[in-house]
Amino acid sequence: MSLFDTYLIVDWSAANAPKRGKDSIWIAETVRTKSGIRINTLENPPTRSEAIARIEQIINIARSKNRRLFAGFDFPFGYPAGAASLVSGEAKWSALWSMLACEVEDAENNRSNRYELAARWNRDKLPAPFYWGHPHQHTYDGLGPKRPATENFRTMEYRIVERWAPPAKSVWQLAYNGAVGSQAMLGIARLEKLRRRLGADAAIWPFQTRFDENLSAPIVIAEVYPSLIEPQFQPGDVKDAAQVRTVAKNFARLDRACGFGALLARPAGLDNKDARKVMREEGWIVGAGSAINLK
Repeated sequence: MSLFDTYLIVDWSAANAPKRGKDSIWIAETVRTKSGIRINTLENPPTRSEAIARIEQIINIARSKNRRLFAGFDFPFGYPAGAASLVSGEAKWSALWSMLACEVEDAENNRSNRYELAARWNRDKLPAPFYWGHPHQHTYDGLGPKRPATENFRTMEYRIVERWAPPAKSVWQLAYNGAVGSQAMLGIARLEKLRRRLGADAAIWPFQTRFDENLSAPIVIAEVYPSLIEPQFQPGDVKDAAQVRTVAKNFARLDRACGFGALLARPAGLDNKDARKVMREEGWIVGAGSAINLK
């Protein structure tokens, strides 16, 4: 049995100004119909505000038509175990999400306070500077340009899933090639506010669904890593556009063949101790550790 009717994949961006094209936000929406699979949307909004408004519109259209929707975002949904407690005082993902939604400032023109916030958390909340990386033309009190070399940092640099799906980057790295930390800070803050507006209709995988134990919510929102799937290019494509379209189509095809659920299941080999960390704080990447070949 297929799980969803609509598949929404978002390539997020932490750009500090409106941007289109390479290294910007791309949204792909695929729908499963009686006759096959159709790409409904491939869009490139220039700002995070415009992107989240469009994403919410797509979700609400699906809700109005009683279509179950899977939404995948390509940034980390959690931090390494222990970080949520340090930052928020509670060892759970929702406390971290709430903290980011409260403290991140992300304006309509894409200007954000992510570097200032990371510097302040390094100084005031973390046992040593964990966040690192910033534009070379700026300096921040508490935020350095290089990866920390402390033992404290090394023991909390990566989530479990990043050891399962290399070369996924650490959430603490905010800048430079391949960094995902800025996307995570800004993305989680936006998603938490969207989650509150959607209410009980939405569940965050695997935190609220416990992997595939309860996928009954009409909207399931999850972390994806498009690099797990080989992109299929069309003429004129930038890589980001090809990736989101390919992932959306791939997930829809798998679901039509009743194979998508296997990607949402708890991976074989993930022991109970680590599974508790994943579901309480860290999160997981759809398909990481799966026996299904996504290439």
